[in-house]
Amino acid sequence: MLADHEQDHLVDLLVATAEVIGDQLRPNAAAYMVQDLACYALPALEKALSSCRRELKGRLSLAAVLERIDDGHPAPNEAWAVAIQAADERATVVWTTTTQQAWNVALPLVEAGDKIAARLAFLEAYARLLKDARAERQVATYTPSLGFDAASRSAVLADAVTKGLLQHEAVSQHLQLAAPSPTFNPVALLAGKVEAAPGANEKIRARLEEMARELAA
Repeated sequence: MLADHEQDHLVDLLVATAEVIGDQLRPNAAAYMVQDLACYALPALEKALSSCRRELKGRLSLAAVLERIDDGHPAPNEAWAVAIQAADERATVVWTTTTQQAWNVALPLVEAGDKIAARLAFLEAYARLLKDARAERQVATYTPSLGFDAASRSAVLADAVTKGLLQHEAVSQHLQLAAPSPTFNPVALLAGKVEAAPGANEKIRARLEEMARELAA
């Protein structure tokens, strides 16, 4: 939900967008439009209004703004390409709740070995669920379905975090942390020498050189 100051900003954007395309929109009418738009993130609304300024001629309507909002829901075939990966229990899948619900409809057919019928059932269910979600102004919500392959699981989750689909805090316990690179040569240390490892940065190298001089003294 947009904060009050964001809603005020959106009113200004709506009025300005209408003017740019040759329309007139009074602030009180724009405020009514904001009531139907406030459930979306401001960047998505700004992008939609930018599209309106490029594409519309003469009239700005609520429907025109809504159809240009990227609500995060993947296209049906894109959703199926993600969902079918869940047929492999080793695979970790990051999908929308709508995709997951449609997959539950298709899963019995997948398990029966009929992927063609499963795809058709998925697409039909997904289209219905997507229509309902958009009618209720629901933006896409992503969740992980964890597979038992730990290495690929960590990579998929890290990628989803990078893309902003998941919050790091929500999946941090499933992410494998890379082992820290050594800053000194442990073999040389056993021989009484202090040597920096190849990956050590300049600050660490300087400190190790200082330690080496102290040991030599």
